[in-house]
Amino acid sequence: MTEVIKILLIEDDEDDYFLTSDYLERCESTHFELTWVTDSDAALEALKERSFDLCLLDFLLGAENALDVLSILKANQFNVPVVILTGQSDAMVDEMVMRAGAADYLQKSEIESPRFMRTIRYALVRRDIENERIERNKVEQKNKAKDKFLAHLGHELRTPLTSILGYTELLIDDARNSPYQQELSIIHSNGKHLLSLLNDLLDMSRIMADKLELNVKRVNLASFLTDIHSLMQLNAKDKGLSLNVIAKTKMPEFIQTDPTRLRQILLNLITNAVKFTDNGTITLTIEIAPPDAQDQGEAEQSVQPDSVLRFTVDDTGIGMAPDKLENIFHPFEQIEDVMRANHGGAGLGLAICKELVCKLDGDISVTSRMGEGSSFSFYIDPGDISTQPLEELALGQLSIVEPANLNLKLTGKVLIVDDLREIRRLTGHLVSQSKADISYAENGVKALEAVLHADEQNAPFNLVLMDIHMPVMNGIEALHAIRRHGKNLPVIAVTAASRKGLKESLIREGFNDVIGKPIDRFALASLLSLYLPADNPITFSNVETQVSNMPSTKPFAPESALSHQRGSNLDIPELLKARTSSVSQQTAEQVADEVTAVEVTEKDTAESSKKKVLVVEDDEDAAELLQLFLTHLGCDVVKSLCGNDALKAISEQQFDHVLMDLTLPDYDGYELAKELKAQQRDCKLTIVSGHQADKDIMSTIGIDSALLKPVTKDDLESVIA
Repeated sequence: MTEVIKILLIEDDEDDYFLTSDYLERCESTHFELTWVTDSDAALEALKERSFDLCLLDFLLGAENALDVLSILKANQFNVPVVILTGQSDAMVDEMVMRAGAADYLQKSEIESPRFMRTIRYALVRRDIENERIERNKVEQKNKAKDKFLAHLGHELRTPLTSILGYTELLIDDARNSPYQQELSIIHSNGKHLLSLLNDLLDMSRIMADKLELNVKRVNLASFLTDIHSLMQLNAKDKGLSLNVIAKTKMPEFIQTDPTRLRQILLNLITNAVKFTDNGTITLTIEIAPPDAQDQGEAEQSVQPDSVLRFTVDDTGIGMAPDKLENIFHPFEQIEDVMRANHGGAGLGLAICKELVCKLDGDISVTSRMGEGSSFSFYIDPGDISTQPLEELALGQLSIVEPANLNLKLTGKVLIVDDLREIRRLTGHLVSQSKADISYAENGVKALEAVLHADEQNAPFNLVLMDIHMPVMNGIEALHAIRRHGKNLPVIAVTAASRKGLKESLIREGFNDVIGKPIDRFALASLLSLYLPADNPITFSNVETQVSNMPSTKPFAPESALSHQRGSNLDIPELLKARTSSVSQQTAEQVADEVTAVEVTEKDTAESSKKKVLVVEDDEDAAELLQLFLTHLGCDVVKSLCGNDALKAISEQQFDHVLMDLTLPDYDGYELAKELKAQQRDCKLTIVSGHQADKDIMSTIGIDSALLKPVTKDDLESVIA
């Protein structure tokens, strides 16, 4: 197909127009589409109406010249390349028009020469180069703006998330909040999910902008894998799954890699395996292989300088159809069946894994069969491991930590030092069962500061549990620093390494004892009993007597406060004791009758004033949260997870108010609202949705109000009242 070049000719001489037009029409290699105007005003109108590839501009246009027109075009931000046409050659004019922004300068006598066509071609090439530069600059500016926005967004979202997760964890850890563990766990798990989505988005943006930097360092492989196993084995056990770590070949003690990114890849793959597996086993297999190994049988060859470290995560989960695997590593891709199964996620995890593996000089692949499970395999460059002796991988004690309490009657202060926050909290959970006070530090420097500060406050630590492999200052360096300051408190080394003679070596360094990872609760209990003081014996000297004299239920408020306890579940035996001790004239039976009458009256009054509310929400967590808010507002709540359940409920009971989501698995929200209103016209109806409700449709159906998620207790009170 012949190329069409659109040219705007600004020329006030008609003869020159015909000359130019005639020559352009005779060109066979290129087809030109010529538009002729005679002054700058007409040129501006033409440029506003359509785009041109090139402008041919006569130097003299009556009262105007080419410099004036170039200035006007620039002021109006038209970037079309301009070739100046003049009747005679003038070096000074040539320089002036080129400085003013012209693409080239040509004599009219050259219009019918080959130079004319070359000039046009060169101008168009320069235009293309300039357009590419402009577009590249626009992209760079957009990326800068996006990076700035994401950095700001990350900060603005992480700040409240930090508070949400931090305070929720504090509440979860407080034994006084045990009745609310389920609600707190929902808050915490959803907060963690939101944080993981935020991290994925930020990681993907950095990867796409090629701004993700690696921090390659020397990594103890056994310690690293033990931490991975410790973090994930509890998640697997919660679903009744077993998590195994198998080394198919002997392993080096150290590798060179970015531990943070390698941990991110493995945790993502294992988390997915746990998520999509309902029963069976998840296995992490590690092996040393030649870089061109096509099958696992070749992995037994001798280690070469360019050998790779291969990881494979196998599960016995739901699996995937082979034709669905092609795009699984693309951003925002999720298999439709998985999305329908409501497993969540933004579809970024595997895409991030792919990019991170490539950054670590490796590649990732997947095989899967529907109903049988999936296998994700990737390899990385471990550095030159050919000079290291290879040994059997030993992860220490790989037993699952049981949830049973230690119930040790010990006191004192314990400092837990580990660079992984999750490991710190797991260890802290075990130690907390001894009733000791716990503090945390993330590296050796922080540990030293904590020990010195505690001594200054005359509240020294009784024990330090110190991880060996940490950034900034490792465990051995931290121990030496503590000893140099004259602090002789017991320090126990926590390590995943298990090579022969390690314990003796660490004790020679100055540690009082050594415990392996994952931490065995019974071994920890033994060490805590050895180094922590027993709880105050005076407090528990007469435990049996105290227990026998304790009431069987919690004490109640003074009698004067009873009139304010509306709808409370009164403990009649305890109330009888209180009343009979102060009102000796009445018999126990009279008091019981009086209390029963008061309780029944208050209960009837409370029940009659309660509003009956139907909550229609397919997200169970959101439905439970609404139910909790409404219960605190004194409502009697019925929960439905789909439209059919809601219709059934409203046909069986009378409701004062219906709160409903617009997005339901079996019903369009507005259609359901029509049917609910048809059954109970006096019932108020409020939309609670993540989408903005249509006011016209609301008015047509008779929907009373709408709330946009997330909703607060005050929002609900405003519509319920």
